[in-house]
Amino acid sequence: MSIDAPETLVDDAARPAALCLPGELTIYTASETRAAWLSWLATDAAAGQGEPLCPVDASGCDEIDAAGAQLLVALAHSLARQQRQLQLQQPSSPVRNACQDLGLAALLLADAHGDAGPDGVRT
Repeated sequence: MSIDAPETLVDDAARPAALCLPGELTIYTASETRAAWLSWLATDAAAGQGEPLCPVDASGCDEIDAAGAQLLVALAHSLARQQRQLQLQQPSSPVRNACQDLGLAALLLADAHGDAGPDGVRT
């Protein structure tokens, strides 16, 4: 079984890549995904690209479990410490269902005009 690292979208060489959820965001990929996201956060902040709203393409995630959802919450918290907010863009049905089933619907509701709480999740 291959583990997909988080995919990236690159506008140009000077700008760090934007985040995309991998196809599988589960306990089996959480460690590798977490490491890639932490690296992205550090690179993004160091490059001065720390926009207040951090869009994450969630359209390609076909499988997510509680560990994957927990990783999304951790990402939201990490962004909040940088005074930024996670915005899931085009969440796939599995992402939408997992967030709703696990009581994380606030992750789905965050938008450019939303009010994020101190943990980076809109309340």
